[in-house]
Amino acid sequence: MSRTLVIAVLVTLVVGVLIGYGIGGARPAVAPGEQQQAYETHTIVALLPLTGALSTFGENSKETALLAAADVNAWLEREGKDWRLELKIEDTATDGPTALAKMKAWYGSGVTLFVGPQASGEAKELLTFANANKILFISPSSTSPALSIPDDYLFRFCPDDFIQGPAIARVLWDAGVRHVIFTWRGDTWGDGLQKAAEESFKKLGGQVFEKSLRYDPGLEDFPKEAALLNDYVQELIDSGVSKDEIGIVIIAFEEIAPYMEAASKYPLLEELLWFGSDGSALSEALKEHPVGAQFAANTKLINTFFTPGLSKYPLFDYVRGHVFKVLGRETDAYSYNTYDQVWALALAIDEVGYDAEKIKEILPRVTDEHTKLYGASGHIVLNENGDRAFADYDLWVINDSLEWEKVGVWRGASDSIDWFREIYK
Repeated sequence: MSRTLVIAVLVTLVVGVLIGYGIGGARPAVAPGEQQQAYETHTIVALLPLTGALSTFGENSKETALLAAADVNAWLEREGKDWRLELKIEDTATDGPTALAKMKAWYGSGVTLFVGPQASGEAKELLTFANANKILFISPSSTSPALSIPDDYLFRFCPDDFIQGPAIARVLWDAGVRHVIFTWRGDTWGDGLQKAAEESFKKLGGQVFEKSLRYDPGLEDFPKEAALLNDYVQELIDSGVSKDEIGIVIIAFEEIAPYMEAASKYPLLEELLWFGSDGSALSEALKEHPVGAQFAANTKLINTFFTPGLSKYPLFDYVRGHVFKVLGRETDAYSYNTYDQVWALALAIDEVGYDAEKIKEILPRVTDEHTKLYGASGHIVLNENGDRAFADYDLWVINDSLEWEKVGVWRGASDSIDWFREIYK
C-alpha cells in the first residue's frame, strides 16, 4: 500500500469514524432543478511570516492551515451544517507593524478571529489592539514569557520559554559545558528566552560569561559580532577555562545562517560547541547555506524544539505527510499547532457562533476535549495564561550529511534527555 493511500485511509478512519467529523464524506449531488443551498461563511485570517526571518515556519503553517480548513469544510458538509469556513492567508513578513496593519484591515471587514502571528515580537505588537477590540488570536509559536498574561485575547498553542529555558540548560550541562557565552536577537522573544536559559543554567551550577552579545534583529551581516565572540572566548581561555567547558548559545531566527558564516572566519569559534533554539531548528535557510550549514555541523549546533504529537495521535502522521508531499521537506513542530488551531476555532464557532468574546470563554475546554486523542500536535491543555501548559523538546542537529536529524528528546517531567545517538564524546 502506498504512503499516500495509507494517509488517506488513516485520516478517513481517524477523523471520520472515531471523531465522527467525517472528513472526505461528500453529500449527494444536487438534483436537476434543485436549488443549491446557500451557506453562511465565517472567516478566519492566518497571519503568517511567508517572508522574513521565519519564512520557513510560515510556509509550513500555511500548508497545514489550508489542510485544516479543507478538512473542517468536509466535516461541515458531511454533518449537514449550515455554514462554511473561509480561511485567508496574509504575509506578515515577520514584522510586527505589518502584522498589525493587516489585523486592523481585516477587523474593519468584520474579522475577529485570527491564527498567528508566529513571532513573539509580532504578537506583542497586536496585543493592545486585539484586547481593546475583543479580537481573538492564537499563535502557534510565540514563546516569550513576557506574553504569559491571564485573561487577554492572545492564546498560544505552544509552551512559553519558562519551559524551553531549562531544556537548553540541560543540553549544555550534558554536553560538559560549564561556562557559556550568550548571543541573541534583541526582541521580546530573544530577551525572554535568553533570560530563561541563563537562569536555568545557573541553577545547575553553570557560569555565564559577564559579557554578552544582544544584536539588532534587523542585522543581516555579523562581522562585528563574530569578532567580539572570538575575543570573549579568548578571554575565558586566558583566565584558565578549558575550551572543552565553553559553549556558545545563539538565540536567533534564520539570520543564524549569515551569523555562522561570519563566525566561520575564526578557527577558535569552530572548535567550540554551539547551541541553538526553536528559532533556528529545522531552518531551511541554515541547511541550504553552504558555509553556515557546514559550520553548524562542525560545532554540533543542537536546537531545542517543542515536541509535537505522540504515537497515539495518528493525525500527526497525516499532517506531516501532507507537508512533505507539498513542500518536499520535514515540517516544523509549530505547524501541527496551526492545524489544531483552525480546528479548535471552527469547533468553537460551531458551538457558540462567530463571537470572539464567547469563543474566548470556551476555547480552553474545546481545545482540551478535541485534542485529547485527535490533536495533530498532541493533547493541548492551556494554563491560566492561555498558553500550552506542558511539553517535551526534541533535539535537532545538522549532521555530517548536512541534513536535519533528531538526536534526542528532553523530558520536561524529569529534566532529563533520552539520546538517540551519542553526540558529545
